[in-house]
Amino acid sequence: MTSVSELLDRAVDRAAAGAIDEALAAYSEVLARSPRLPEVHYNVAALRLRKGDVAGAEASLREALELRPDWPQALLALGHVAFTRNRFEDAERAFERAAALEPQSAEAVFNQALALDRLGAWGEALPLFRRARELAPEDQEIWRTLRALLLRLRREEEAYEDFLAFEPRARASAALAVAGLVSSRIAPGARCEEKYLPLALDWPYGPGESGYAGAAAAHAEYFDVSRAGLKRLHQTYDRLRQYERTGVADLASPRPATGRALRIGYLSADFRHHVMGRLMLEVLRRHDRARFSVSAYSLGRRETEDAVTAEFRGCCRDFVRLDELSNFDAARRIAADELDLLIDLMSHSGASRPGILLYKPAPVIVTHLGSHGPIGLRQVDFKLSDRHSDLPDAGDYQIEKPLALDCCLLPVRRVAPATGTMTRAQVRLAPDAVTFGAFADLRKLSPRGLSLWRAILDRVPRGALVFSIEPNAEPLYLRRLESFGISAARVRFIPWTRDDAADRARYRLIDVVLDTLPYTGGDSTAAALDMGVPVVTRVGERAAERIGWSLLAHLGVTDTAAHSDAQYVEIACRLADDALWRSEIAAAIAARLPRSGLADFECYTRALEAAYERAVAARSPGDALRG
Repeated sequence: MTSVSELLDRAVDRAAAGAIDEALAAYSEVLARSPRLPEVHYNVAALRLRKGDVAGAEASLREALELRPDWPQALLALGHVAFTRNRFEDAERAFERAAALEPQSAEAVFNQALALDRLGAWGEALPLFRRARELAPEDQEIWRTLRALLLRLRREEEAYEDFLAFEPRARASAALAVAGLVSSRIAPGARCEEKYLPLALDWPYGPGESGYAGAAAAHAEYFDVSRAGLKRLHQTYDRLRQYERTGVADLASPRPATGRALRIGYLSADFRHHVMGRLMLEVLRRHDRARFSVSAYSLGRRETEDAVTAEFRGCCRDFVRLDELSNFDAARRIAADELDLLIDLMSHSGASRPGILLYKPAPVIVTHLGSHGPIGLRQVDFKLSDRHSDLPDAGDYQIEKPLALDCCLLPVRRVAPATGTMTRAQVRLAPDAVTFGAFADLRKLSPRGLSLWRAILDRVPRGALVFSIEPNAEPLYLRRLESFGISAARVRFIPWTRDDAADRARYRLIDVVLDTLPYTGGDSTAAALDMGVPVVTRVGERAAERIGWSLLAHLGVTDTAAHSDAQYVEIACRLADDALWRSEIAAAIAARLPRSGLADFECYTRALEAAYERAVAARSPGDALRG
């Protein structure tokens, strides 16, 4: 009779040879004779996982822990199994027990933090991620995950300091290249950008790194990168994404040849009190229900929903939450509705999920407004534009085809400003100061732009540069500005409240808005025009460099649009020094805006609908554009 020891040896040998069923059979004989061997139950669990029997593996792990309750290794394995089954509360409990038994285990602490992160308990997860970083200071996955949470929580300074701590010991990688690119707009000076921009652009992204390539493409829009350079990055991103869906057919159903209303869906994480949410709500309210059946697919977490979300629910045929579904399952859910066209409102912006689009859940996919740049996926058919936001050859430099609206790409949402708001004295502005507004986040503070702003301030002694940000970000702004020679004495801050009326009233304190470059403003420029404030914009080649120009061109007030850096400085200085010209520009903006169509959401919605119909017609079977 074969001994237990011989059976164990056989099981180990068979497992090493990949004969999993034979190994399981040997372990089964062992347990029939000696059922109280926790190590054997653990090994059985590992083999069952290799076969894809997750439920069986979990049962074996629980048997092992019945026999040896304080076994950290089995608790870790049980936590991983629960995590893969999306039972994050069970996973967190298992990891917490493992971490209590082995406080120095970076794996246990890190995975407990991951489970809490999935549960949305970010405040509890953060100190555990920090602890895991201390235990394993060279572990790139722990560093990367902590960094992602810090950025999500708007703790940019801590993320930057942690990047500096990790950088000296880090091996070169796609994660490091992209983190360096992001950090370069938090860092003082241009050194970080000079090092990491070429690294991120030219990194040999490989399988499994599409997320990094996509992040590099998204952030590169904020840098001085050529259109050809950006297209190469998008082509790399597209190639990696296609590799991920190898063997999976498009999920979209062919459009039925019937006279039914077009079924369109909007995909966004911002169906809520957010600039994009408020803007698109104006559109969805106005869709022609006889011609269009409208659905909304939400990527936002349930806890972010608010009164604006309820309004979206009220003006859609269906409002579908996708936040808890994988990319493939979310795409299948969208495909089940047999849409004619899906409009992505996220591009590569925060909370975007282009992996859903990868599976082609609708016959026609269009991207719109999520960011100024394209996505870079062949499954996305069109990127909305207009005759001013894109040059005629824009299609040569992106994967999506441009689809021009018959109006401005970005409408102006008019808002009545609050009364009795902040005065100049309250933000320490001298009565005779010329205020240059720059309501932009750190990503837009490029070395070239900051150098031009310094040149303007050097020529306008009474000039003050005014930002509107969250108070805890002021030190980051001042550090970056001072590194480019802009003294803190020339800078003022206005609180950003996220209240429409109060935030629109901020522009009463501004004489001139300095548009950022190369990535120009969008809603902030539209808000300035709503308040009749002159905007100096620098026109470039990419769409990201032309949104300000598009707004001014459609308005018909283009005197403040510069076509060179030197002209940008000259226009800003003239507006500061020539109060009469400044008031004439402001009067022209106020007079032209009501009749320009920029603020007419009825016309804007009709233009969108016409573009949607052209897109569907162009992608119909047999159409020449299909190839």
